[in-house]
Amino acid sequence: MSRGITITNYLVNGNPEGITMSYVSNWTGQAIKIPRNAFFDTKEFEELNKPGIYYLIGQKDENPDEILVYVGEANHLFDRIKQHMKDTDKSFCELIIAFSSKDDNMTVSHTKYLESKILTEIFEKSGYKIINKKDGNRISLPKMVRDEMDIYFDNMKILLPTMGYDLFKPIMKEQKQSLTSKEEKLILEVGDIKAQAKLITNGLLVLKGSLMKTLPTPALAPTYLKIRNDLVQKGYVRESTIGLEFLQDYEFPSPSQAGAVILGYSVNGRVAWKNSKGKTLKEIEEEKIDHSI
Repeated sequence: MSRGITITNYLVNGNPEGITMSYVSNWTGQAIKIPRNAFFDTKEFEELNKPGIYYLIGQKDENPDEILVYVGEANHLFDRIKQHMKDTDKSFCELIIAFSSKDDNMTVSHTKYLESKILTEIFEKSGYKIINKKDGNRISLPKMVRDEMDIYFDNMKILLPTMGYDLFKPIMKEQKQSLTSKEEKLILEVGDIKAQAKLITNGLLVLKGSLMKTLPTPALAPTYLKIRNDLVQKGYVRESTIGLEFLQDYEFPSPSQAGAVILGYSVNGRVAWKNSKGKTLKEIEEEKIDHSI
């Protein structure tokens, strides 16, 4: 069973849309979220007058639905971010999220290692648009230090969603708690199209190797059509001899949305998805309800 984690958020000015500091219990790391307009109010903040990692986040002017992210590291966070505020290439930035350490043990070597690790995973998996032109500096660290920074990275991935930005969402399948048994998979099969998935807390995780119909029907809702197009354009799926194949696990908020996107027409996901014994998701849930009474 996964252990609970305590996260503390501190609203610096009492405004939930203002500067927010976030902490994980028993962790020396710390995060601060700053709206661009409030950045210069943080000049004296201790959290920004030390080495760390930062994310610049904002919308693309030509397409507000596309979220742009720039990832960087710095020996002095405030000074480095201040330079970006003058850069026209970073004018998209409307929000800054920075990570540092409560103690003085984080060095430039640590931040460069984290930057490279972040960029590698976001480039491979994230649905956000990363505007970095390189994948960071490859840093060789002793194994003990790498392990410490990997733990820091894991806590960063925990905090970011609580701050509104799950930059690593598609790759967190190992952290998703399956609501079916560990071995049990749900199957959606129509003709040559076969997809496999697992229930998770936030919806349904469609598994790598699942197939999706190449062409949707004209009746498919525009929202689902956009999701299909995004999956193709962002490289989550690729063409195969039968249909479009998922190159990685992908999370959908509901079984019905997953089914509609995969099949190209609306379906009742709680009836369409079945386990290996042919029981529908609806029947599986009803059994759980009966056993809990």
